[in-house]
Formats: sequence, structure tokens, C-alpha cells
Amino acid sequence: MNSRLLVAFLCLAAVSSGCIVHDNGFDEPGDVTFRWTFGGLRCDEDRDIKGVNITIPGERLANDGRYPCQANNFDGIVLHDFEPGTYSFNLVAVSYAGRELYEVSGTFRVDGDVVVDIDLTPIGASPSFAYINWLFPNGDSCSRAGVVSVEARVDGGEWARFDCAQGFGGNSIKTPYLDPGEHNLELVGLDAQRRTLYSHVGRFSTRYGEPTSYTATLRTTASFASIQWEFESGSSAVGCSQAGVASVDARVDGGQWVRFSCSEGRVGAGVTTPSLTPGDHDLQLVAIDGQGRPWYHYTGRFSVRSGETKTVVVKMWVIGGAAVKWELRSGGSAQSCSQAGISEVAINFRDVFTNEWVYGIVGDRHGCNDAPVVFEFLRPGRYEVEMKARTSNGVDYFSVSNSVFVDIVGHQFPGPQNALLVSLFPR
Repeated sequence: MNSRLLVAFLCLAAVSSGCIVHDNGFDEPGDVTFRWTFGGLRCDEDRDIKGVNITIPGERLANDGRYPCQANNFDGIVLHDFEPGTYSFNLVAVSYAGRELYEVSGTFRVDGDVVVDIDLTPIGASPSFAYINWLFPNGDSCSRAGVVSVEARVDGGEWARFDCAQGFGGNSIKTPYLDPGEHNLELVGLDAQRRTLYSHVGRFSTRYGEPTSYTATLRTTASFASIQWEFESGSSAVGCSQAGVASVDARVDGGQWVRFSCSEGRVGAGVTTPSLTPGDHDLQLVAIDGQGRPWYHYTGRFSVRSGETKTVVVKMWVIGGAAVKWELRSGGSAQSCSQAGISEVAINFRDVFTNEWVYGIVGDRHGCNDAPVVFEFLRPGRYEVEMKARTSNGVDYFSVSNSVFVDIVGHQFPGPQNALLVSLFPR
């Protein structure tokens, strides 16, 4: 075995009892400079530390090895005139009350001057830790990435949350104290709504008495959709100018409406949604002409996978409108809502060709006294207008079958003065 390797092995094996090994392979005596930190902290960051007691078995040290934490703004001490060889050491940081706060043990080798950088760990704690910092793709900052906070955990332990800036731009967070060796790290970047936009899974190593630094590049997990639109014209599709559309209002999953110029979302361009969770999402679009009138409409669903920006191309359909009012009758006489005991009515349009209801089996509900009601988002076609209501004591009122029909024409929107009258009778 190489003699220097053997010397180091023997001394490491004897750390608990201490050793000095002199070897002919070492030629130069030297000074030993200890530079210390305490769980990553400097002396002036932990004001409870009075000094550091140093023990090097076989060596007599000045002041019995008791030294101030900091001298002349230097966190450490220089010990002079060591013979060549390998030495073991033990350092203990003590408080002003004499309480032992931090400790570390190790070895160093003298072959000329040597510097020993060492981090003392709290008494009873595992003897290592790591500094973690993070980056985003394309050099993005926290704000450009949309990340407000980052949650981190090591080796499947408890999650801890940090402001994004705490681990970014030259800053680092500190792990809990760890046993020396390999460790698993998980990071997730969250937006202001605590949605996960980025994540990282990696491994790092720690060493006894010496902090490790680890830089993680977070990768996006957020999903987005690029929405592009065109407009139906018979069996084909046309663009914004041909359709007479100036702007498009859009919302996802019932959120806030956002208005875009029509050209922003034309096919080949596209507007991008806010970040989305993986899965299915509802999309609503309303195309507006130059006079602010709804001209086309779209309602549908799309799905996205984790980390995907999906292109969604939709064909908006022409819309028209209708206005509806009603009366309640019983025994040949008209009734008011209060006389009938009705507070709410349901209106529906049944396609005469497909027999499908526009508003499902429930219908579009309105207060009994809200007549007339104007509808603006109906697809062109012929519909039967159907209504129903229920009194407070459970009597059902229905419109008469096959009595009121309406032809919806694209871009035509009858006002309240042209409302269709629907009569409801008890059954």
C-alpha cells in the first residue's frame, strides 16, 4: 500500500483517540490555519459563541487550546511550527456561560503550511448540511418565471416553503443537518395561487464538517394552451376581416373575461392562457364586431398534459338571438307570479331537427318577474320555445307543446319589444 495512503488510513481510524503520524514522505514543517463556521454561520452571526477550544492530541497549544471566536476580524486561528505529519483534531465552540454549542473532529496533514476550512455542527446534530440555490430555464428570474415561493424537502422529509428570492440570484437556503453521504432533493416552484409551475428532483452529497453547495435548475411543469380562432362561413372558415370581427372575449374555466384584438388569436398566431393544471378545461369565446355586438361564439373543452403548451384551434360559430316573455294562466284567467306562487321559470330552446335542448334538461333559469329575457348566443336554426315552472306548493306549469317556434338568424338579435309570448298552464 502507498505509504501516504496508509498513514492517512491509520490516522482516520484513530480520530477518536487522536494521533500524530510522522512519515519520511513529509518534508516540510508548517503552520496550520483553522478557518471556521458554525452551522454555516460566522462568529458575528451567532453572538452566543465566545470562543473555540482546540485539542490536537500530542500537541501543547497556547492558552490550553482556548481561542476567541474572532480575532482581528478573522474567524479562525493560526497555529505555528508543526512538524511534518498527519494530525487529528477536535474543535468545540463554547458560549459565554461555558456551554458547548458546536463541535467537529477530523484530521489534517502538514507538509508545509496548511489551511483547514471546517464547519462545526450543533452538539448532537448530524455533522453536515448543504446550501441549495435554484435557477430557471432561459435565465428567467423568479418574477419572469411567475414563481412566488419554492417548497423543498430532503430525503422525503417535511416540506419547507421559502420565498423564491431566498434561493435565487446568489442567495441560498440551508438544508437541515444531515448525515454525510448521498441525499435526495425535491423542489417545486409555486405561483401566487400556489399552483406548481416548476419542479426539480436531484441528488447531492455532503461531507463531514464541510457544507456542500448544490444548484438546481427547475423545469416547468405548468401547462398552457395557445388558443387560435377562425370563423365558420357555410362549410368553410374565414379570418377576422372577412368575418367582420374586431375583438374576441375569452375565458377559461369560468374565470375572468379577457379581451383580445381579433388578429392576436388568428390561426398561426394565438393567445396564451394562464398556467393550467394538467387535465380538461372549459373554454368560452365571444367574437365582437366593430359596434360591440356579439357576432360569433364558441363553447367547448380541451385537455393539456403536464408541462405542455397545447395549440387549440377552434372554429367559432355564427350566432343570433331571440327575446322571450311569458304569462301564467289557470282556469282561463291570467295570474301574476305571486298569485301563482311561482318565483322562478326555466326557458329552453329545442332544435326541431335534432330534438336537442340548447340548455340541457334543466333549462336557463330566470326570476318569474324578469320578463322579457333576451338571448344572444343561439346558433342559427329553427327551435321550439319550451318553458316550465313550479309553484311553492309543488304544482308544475308547462308551456303548450308545438305552440311557439322561433327561427334564429345569424347576426340578428331581436330586442325586448319583439319578445315572443309563451303561455304556461298548470298540469
